[in-house]
Amino acid sequence: MKKPRAKEGPLPQPDLFGDATQLTEASRQTSPRAQTTPRSNRQRIAAPPPLLLNVREAAARLGLSKSTLDKMRCAGKGPRYVKSTDRAVRYDPADLDAWIAARRSKITIGTN
Repeated sequence: MKKPRAKEGPLPQPDLFGDATQLTEASRQTSPRAQTTPRSNRQRIAAPPPLLLNVREAAARLGLSKSTLDKMRCAGKGPRYVKSTDRAVRYDPADLDAWIAARRSKITIGTN
């Protein structure tokens, strides 16, 4: 049976690259990050929205599940899509909006 080891503190670590305390203090003083402007003064640059949406994003935008959108695409009844690679299917937001507009009902007949 193993004896429990007494907790004496951290084990000493070998210093492989010289005096580590001098290196860390020197790197703190000459670090380029220390000389940059604080985050509050920087201008935030917004990333442009993606040009094409993947299937999950397109389905969420249409209010459908991914599997329903997949089935509609296979049956040729869904919105236009782009095959960016052999397997990757993408949707243009303009095509999604056009598909929604084409399916919009113009008149209602006898509904309560």
